[in-house]
Amino acid sequence: MTTDSEQEYLSGKLLVAMPDMADPRFRKSVILMVAHSDEIAMGVVVNKIAGHLQATGLAQEDGQEERIQTADSVSIPVYFGGPVESERAFIVHSAHNREYESTQVINDDFSLTTTPDILDDLTRGKAPAHVIVALGYAGWAPGQLESELHRNAWLVCDGDPSVVFEAEIEEKWKAALELIGINPLKLAAAGGTA
Repeated sequence: MTTDSEQEYLSGKLLVAMPDMADPRFRKSVILMVAHSDEIAMGVVVNKIAGHLQATGLAQEDGQEERIQTADSVSIPVYFGGPVESERAFIVHSAHNREYESTQVINDDFSLTTTPDILDDLTRGKAPAHVIVALGYAGWAPGQLESELHRNAWLVCDGDPSVVFEAEIEEKWKAALELIGINPLKLAAAGGTA
């Protein structure tokens, strides 16, 4: 059973979908929780690719479009962050020496920025060391996530930057389970309750 103090402090943790997740959008998902309290539960899926963004070296400066000197355009994976506000970019990144207009610090390892100034830095090669560009986020109504946790829809583990930023995309679910000490091959599709 989840206590009140656990319910309020999932920010910075990873939710790992159980194998029998009913919603296909979240099957084998790993979600970095960016905010969690009695009023809000919000996370970004960090292991499902929606497409790719071609960073061509274009940026806005003083209202003028300016071509930046880059050797080649760079293909950046764009993640399916979740079904809420799926047309809006949510950028999960590591700590950085620059303050962006809308940066929310999650903890010492993760921040979330929703303004295009970080994308400008990304095209210039001045972005934080680790960046995940996601469209949309996963959100829950008050009490909904707690109910899903009680029904064993999700496992919770510490947010590990090596899983979020460095693991191969198709290996993140397995890597997150291994953080908890669970062999994915031995994980039962349905959990019980005590």
